[in-house]
Amino acid sequence: MTITMSSEARAAPARQVWRPTPLSALELPSIPTELHFVRDHFPAPARDPASWSLELTGRSRSVALDLEALRSLPQATLNVVLECAGHRRAEFEPIPPGVPWATGAVAEARWAGPSLASALELAGIPIDAREVVLEGADAGPVEGADGIHRFARSLPLAKALDPDVLLAHEMNGDAIPVERGGPVRAVVPGWYATDSVKWLKRVWFTNKAFDGFFQAQDYRHHLPGEQGPGRRMTELPVNALITTPSYGGTTPARNDVWVRGTAWGGSGGIAEVLVRVDHGPWSSTRLGPVRGPYARVSWEARCTLATGPHEIACRALDRAGHAQPDSPPRNTRGYANNAIHRISFLAA
Repeated sequence: MTITMSSEARAAPARQVWRPTPLSALELPSIPTELHFVRDHFPAPARDPASWSLELTGRSRSVALDLEALRSLPQATLNVVLECAGHRRAEFEPIPPGVPWATGAVAEARWAGPSLASALELAGIPIDAREVVLEGADAGPVEGADGIHRFARSLPLAKALDPDVLLAHEMNGDAIPVERGGPVRAVVPGWYATDSVKWLKRVWFTNKAFDGFFQAQDYRHHLPGEQGPGRRMTELPVNALITTPSYGGTTPARNDVWVRGTAWGGSGGIAEVLVRVDHGPWSSTRLGPVRGPYARVSWEARCTLATGPHEIACRALDRAGHAQPDSPPRNTRGYANNAIHRISFLAA
């Protein structure tokens, strides 16, 4: 969606905000809201919960829902991992343009609100509807394109009607802070956080492919030499990180060093996480409890470490048999990196 403004406005740079989740927080059973990673293209708009409303344009009418109306719909609560599409971009060589994320552009929260589907039914679903557009209140200029662009994404109709896709108004039991997308944001479980549009302002149907900048031009998996914009990214692939020991740190050299981490994504849930010390064999880890289809799974293993430098690697497998690849998937924009995670450190 493009908003026409003056040439001065078109030339103004956008202020982007990004802050990772500390790896230590990923070991916690519940990640504090203030430690959830942040990725904003534009400054957070001022959204007063008392005056907020969401416009839904349906088959034959438009419906405006305020927070009271949203709370009157059937509610659901889900533990959901959100991950930025550019997570671990810094592992590509050379590093592509974009936020140079290392680790930490991933977090989990307990989100609550009605399903998007229940709200769409109030407005009426057009017979020819193909996609549902989620439009945020944030907007600004983007590099390489004229005009002011509002952050908006669309979901295929079938995904939009999934009962687990939420219009969330609570995060970890409290009202969603403005800096986390409140008062209401979309939460699209199992898909990249790009689709969990913050500061929701408007939802509408389209009978053709949505062509907003952040859908048709940005956040596309584009292979080197490929013509056209590339393909859209949707489901989170299987992934895992090492959270202990820390990269570049020092740990005691002994025969009972605990290696810990977290895993998420994939098809059907996490089946196994393997670890390898230096160039030794892959070994199984002990998985923590499964707390829902979209939540993290903790893992840990005990290793023996001699004095000196070491590398530890982890590899997760999902229940469909997909495993983390050896290296980042080839693409020009540094997206969707779910390669084996490796850390180097010193045992002393």
